Amino acid sequence: MRLLFASRLLTLALLLVVPGGAGTWAEPMPKAVIAVLDYARILQESDAAKDIRRQAGQYGDRFRNDIQTEEKRLREMEAELKRQRGVSSLAAFEESSQKFKRQVMAAQRQGQDFKRKLDEALKLAMAEVQQAVIPIVRKLTVEKGYTIVVDNSQVLFADRAHDITKEVMDRLNQTLRTVAVAKPQ
Repeated sequence: MRLLFASRLLTLALLLVVPGGAGTWAEPMPKAVIAVLDYARILQESDAAKDIRRQAGQYGDRFRNDIQTEEKRLREMEAELKRQRGVSSLAAFEESSQKFKRQVMAAQRQGQDFKRKLDEALKLAMAEVQQAVIPIVRKLTVEKGYTIVVDNSQVLFADRAHDITKEVMDRLNQTLRTVAVAKPQ
């Protein structure tokens, strides 16, 4: 057992010393040319991202108006239900009360459904922005000779000269100014 271990250790030592073995005399690796990109800023400040948020805001405003109208209707229905409490029969009141509860639950589901659909529409629209960034970064790596592009959230420190965010943002704004956000139905 010891002989086998010693034999393997000797083989490994020879591989490290003998030219051509396990990379000892291998050619030096090329120097990395690193660029830093503030991806979150691009997704926040680009023209397309701003337009996406504007469209989503409009959809939200319209929906809030609809919800306010529905809330007003439900408050009026609730007030009428309270008036009926002492006047109508217990069975009629209970039926009206159940109908009111079903309508409240339906309004809540409608609100949740709208939010889910709007979130999905925003996600799809922002994916278009993200997909537009990738070829721009690829082209910059070729033009400027970058070998690595990292998101600034992964970098502890970097010289500002390595930051390509503005250049990527400018190119993105030239190629993608708006993205249509699907209307949540």
